[in-house]
Amino acid sequence: MKQPTMYIPLPTPALSAAARHLKGYGVTFTEAAEDAEYLLYPAPTKLEMLPECTMDHTVIGGGLDFLNERISRIDLFRDPGYLAANAAITAEAALGLILQALRREITQANILILGWGRIGKCLTHQLHHLNARVTVYARRESDRSLLRALGYRPISRSDMGKTLGRYHCIVNTVPAPVLTEDEGRTIRPGCIRLELASGIRLPGNDVTVAHGLPGKCKPEASGALIARTVAGYLGGSL
Repeated sequence: MKQPTMYIPLPTPALSAAARHLKGYGVTFTEAAEDAEYLLYPAPTKLEMLPECTMDHTVIGGGLDFLNERISRIDLFRDPGYLAANAAITAEAALGLILQALRREITQANILILGWGRIGKCLTHQLHHLNARVTVYARRESDRSLLRALGYRPISRSDMGKTLGRYHCIVNTVPAPVLTEDEGRTIRPGCIRLELASGIRLPGNDVTVAHGLPGKCKPEASGALIARTVAGYLGGSL
């Protein structure tokens, strides 16, 4: 059986790690796009990254809805297993930033997580097991009920504005504004504000923007995840 051939137009540490792992799965890497069946791009993938792409290629990346429907693709952002594992890596990297920035023991830190999606769940779980004092904002009452059942501390939107002065760290995982500028002024001085969602949603001038943490902080783990996911799609070709 002919081995899959792949080319990386925009090498990054994570994609270089992915290539090492994919070679172990039997993928051959070429030095030119025209010699490859598959093009492996960073995720998220942007249109301007794709000048080498032709109808003869299968594009591998994340967020590929902008592609011509006739172009074959493997979209990592549509793979539930990839998204879950990537959220765990993101949360672990965010935890490292929090631990580095905190000026007190983690057990003495009041931390607010905005959002109960994949990253919010993973980060809450990790912080809880370090005995941090974690509060989680979840929009739906059903999610707040689940948080209580799991032993976590939920908070509603109506109650959150009254409590902002108590937190030593606020982490946003929601891809939409949650706090107002007026509420931002009630946040305690020195509070760590960590923005994990796309864009900058947290109010204030001292927000730490932490996008793309897996590739920046844990490229080996990120690359191994990419390789496992891609190898799963190529299973019949390997």
